[in-house]
Amino acid sequence: MRDSHGSPPPTPQASPTWRETYLKGSPEAEEAHFRDLADVVVGLQRANRRRSGSQVSRRTFHAKIVVGVDDAELAFRADLPDDLRAGDFTPGARLPAVVRLSNAAGVVGPDGNPDLRGAALKITLPGGGEHDLLMTSYPVSHARDATQFVEIAEIGAGSADQIRSRLVARFGAAETARILDNLGQANRPSASLARESYWSRGAVLWGNTGPVRFRLSPAGAPDPASAAPTESPEGLRADFAGRLSDGPVCFALHVQRYVSERLTPIEDGAVEWKEDDSPWLHVATLTIPAQDLLGEKGRATRDRVDALAFNPWHAPADFRPLGNLNRARRTVYTASAAEWQA
Repeated sequence: MRDSHGSPPPTPQASPTWRETYLKGSPEAEEAHFRDLADVVVGLQRANRRRSGSQVSRRTFHAKIVVGVDDAELAFRADLPDDLRAGDFTPGARLPAVVRLSNAAGVVGPDGNPDLRGAALKITLPGGGEHDLLMTSYPVSHARDATQFVEIAEIGAGSADQIRSRLVARFGAAETARILDNLGQANRPSASLARESYWSRGAVLWGNTGPVRFRLSPAGAPDPASAAPTESPEGLRADFAGRLSDGPVCFALHVQRYVSERLTPIEDGAVEWKEDDSPWLHVATLTIPAQDLLGEKGRATRDRVDALAFNPWHAPADFRPLGNLNRARRTVYTASAAEWQA
């Protein structure tokens, strides 16, 4: 079934025809299913709180903020091609942004732990609205869709020695191997959040360009040598603070265009959009200015940023998220935020 906001009418400049396919056969049935998934996620959130001994709920995932700043800027290329312009993303536009970098685990732990990392931007638009971009440090999701995502999270919250057998019982041996291989590669120690790349994994609409995926990657010259992953509980925060004490930290924002359902699927979040099929196109640069992250002002800013709710559905209609994993986030993130912000 086509989404009511489906692919744009064909024109000489239009993107290839695309569509979204709803779980359970209709938007209404899918939304009811997402509400059930949200109940499960909130239950996991509460279990994380009990397990950690915390008196307050935290985000179900990405519980630990590592870096939080509110004075970043997203600057678009002055020569941004016509077919990549959309909304307020125009040539030369300079937009203020809040940045939250995090560890992905649902329980706060040492920065040296193997983990996925997250980047969230909250961009202030000229008209007063906001536009959130959410990314993680691995190109594709371990889950093909929202149902699988929540089922894997439930299984992962159980006894560690039963996880593989329960995954096999639910998904089969081949799919379990794919899931565990993805998680094994994605969850790893990090030497520096300033040197990580962060992918949207799912697609979003980009105005008349159609569906895209996006990525933040380090801008500028690479480090002279690869640093070893830090063993300090707050090592990633200290590393980023040290970099910002010397000067700004910059990331390049790239997008990939949708090509076809076979090469660049919208509904299957576990399939990587290969660069050979859809090259990454540089559209903007994110600059986090030099500052003191560890001083009183820096800590207060971090706490304010940590209290914000980031959601890919905080975006203009021309940039709405696509695919069932993203559609589920509208419902699940809202329920989760209500829990940890209560």
